[in-house]
Amino acid sequence: MEQKTIEKNVKIKTIAIACIAMFLTYIITIAVLFYIVGVHNSVIDKTVRILRFPVAVIGFGNVVTANELGDNLVSVRKFYEGQDFSDIGFRVDFKTADGQKRLKIKEKELLNKLIENKIIQKLAADRNIVITKTMVSQSVDREIAQFDNGDNVSQKLFDLYGWDMNDFKEKLVKSDMYREELEKNMRASDIDFTKAKDKITQAQNELKTGANFIDVAKKYSEGDSALVGGDLGWFTADQMMPEISVAVFIMKAGDQSDVIESSIGFHIIQINDKRTEDGVDKVKISQIIVRKKDFADWLLEQEKDMHIFIPLKDYRWNQEAATVEFVSSEMQDFEKNLGTNSAGDISVVF
Repeated sequence: MEQKTIEKNVKIKTIAIACIAMFLTYIITIAVLFYIVGVHNSVIDKTVRILRFPVAVIGFGNVVTANELGDNLVSVRKFYEGQDFSDIGFRVDFKTADGQKRLKIKEKELLNKLIENKIIQKLAADRNIVITKTMVSQSVDREIAQFDNGDNVSQKLFDLYGWDMNDFKEKLVKSDMYREELEKNMRASDIDFTKAKDKITQAQNELKTGANFIDVAKKYSEGDSALVGGDLGWFTADQMMPEISVAVFIMKAGDQSDVIESSIGFHIIQINDKRTEDGVDKVKISQIIVRKKDFADWLLEQEKDMHIFIPLKDYRWNQEAATVEFVSSEMQDFEKNLGTNSAGDISVVF
């Protein structure tokens, strides 16, 4: 009796080991076909989704899964193919050979965005920034209350992307909120940024105490115009950065602006003269500019310092440029010439 029990246990263990070995063999085979060979079919795609195969690894433990990439690509394709763009002279066709390549470019762009989102969330976590589901829901509710009702928004999301409200919150709103909070943190803590802010504040304080604009510009401004006391000459509104033109054209000759922040730095503008030529308003201005580190530049530096691994056959991570790129030279060339080779396809436009 005892011998039979031992034999039974051995048999069960043997079957269990055989099943495990078969399962591991299956998983390894799927992994080889998916990652190395690049094969896609219903069995492989279903397996990698169920097991949440990674398509990118960020640092240690942060991954973009095949589910995330696949679901987002389905949504993008639904957006383009679910609408009729013929009225504005555009089309969408992902079924042709070139169309498949354009869809592949969309997949690369999505992978790049998903990696960036993971990097942002990791950097946020390192700074103890947490965005909860409650915070996301409150943000969405406030926006809906201003513009529309929830039912209309939900229907539009489903019609355009196949999303429900939870998808919208998780895939878009939460990522945007993390980006906004990380930017606030960077602006408050980055040494270079705070130095730039302090420098323009010092210039502003000297002007307020009656210092000559030319002298202050020569002392603080970082532009080439500093050599001539900040003088930039005459401009029309469309020749200036939007942030500056909005403030400048409501000022009078002799006025000095408060500190204006643009994408390149902090500005103080002085209106030297104003006139109208052929119905076009012009201003003659001088400026003090202190250049700042933009959030996008700061984020790029963080991305370059981070280890990113992409196990997919078609893509690789360019560490120097901090971006996803195609392995295939054919796809690289197709992407480079996308604008000229894909006229009329709106998926190329946006």
